[in-house]
Amino acid sequence: MRYGSGREGREGREGVVAGLLAAAAAETGASVGTPPARAMSRAYRELSDRYRANTATPGDGELTADHVQAYLAARLPATLAVTRAVLGEVALRRPDWRPGSVLDLGAGPGTATWAALAVFPGVTRAVLVERSALMIDVGRRLARRGGAPALGTATWQRTSVLTPPGDGADRADLTVAAYVLGELADGDRAAAVAAWWRATAAELVIIDAGTPAGFARIRAARSALVETGATITAPCPADDDCPMTAGDWCHFGRRVERSALHRAMKDGALGYEDEKYSYLVASRRPPAHAAGRVLRVPRARSGHVRLTVCEAPRQGDVVMPRQRDVVVSRSEKEAYRWARRASWGDAVPPGTGPR
Repeated sequence: MRYGSGREGREGREGVVAGLLAAAAAETGASVGTPPARAMSRAYRELSDRYRANTATPGDGELTADHVQAYLAARLPATLAVTRAVLGEVALRRPDWRPGSVLDLGAGPGTATWAALAVFPGVTRAVLVERSALMIDVGRRLARRGGAPALGTATWQRTSVLTPPGDGADRADLTVAAYVLGELADGDRAAAVAAWWRATAAELVIIDAGTPAGFARIRAARSALVETGATITAPCPADDDCPMTAGDWCHFGRRVERSALHRAMKDGALGYEDEKYSYLVASRRPPAHAAGRVLRVPRARSGHVRLTVCEAPRQGDVVMPRQRDVVVSRSEKEAYRWARRASWGDAVPPGTGPR
């Protein structure tokens, strides 16, 4: 059963997250405030340069222990926070869904699987696809340190995400590809998305960088999946053509706390960073669309709130997705109460959002 919304549920979810972060801190020495070695800082810069250039994470021939440590300190927290937020949206749109299995593609040390366990603790079977033996080794150690039973019995497959396991009865209820699409060659992406879809029994989650290039990749995957008959669980309010105009891109943000090691590695003074991301959740089940989605940080003013939303009003039997800026005034009592609490990326509840 999935954790509820009460105190027990919150403690369960936070316990999973805290377990991973504590295990990662122990691996890197961050728990005692160890400053990063010069080699680890250099490794972080190499990973960061590859991430910005949409280049694959180094394979075993190039990946070093310093790269792994740098990932644990500086990329794992953001990947965990974003994946957990996206899976939280799936839980909101599919409140009665109880996935029992997860396929984690490009798993690294299993970050997305930990996020899945935080949101869907009914998961009892996990298959993690990762090409690096170093990442697999640290992933197994994190599972032992962090006390995640499903990860302790997980199946690790050292192979390419282009040929994921799972077909027919062996398909995973939930498939997650977090920050993987951008690492693939242009000519491999369509085939990879098709293979991921074949390996999925219910929900396929794809997360990419919150950049114009990242959104373009997500948008192409969306078009291909809808063409095969998929419905879009989130973030879109419809399965019809995306209304995003040229020069704009659909992305969201998640605030991530930085450890002392994380700050030192990035030469940062702030105790947090804002991770930008684009995402897509494709489903084999009937639609469960939100009425709309908040696309920008709401701008609260005296007596009104300005919002940019994506919504899908109907004209007869035709759905007409559109992006628009709206002003919700205090006189619209119910909508105004919702708008005052709304955050970037929130779903618009039926009947309470902007009109």
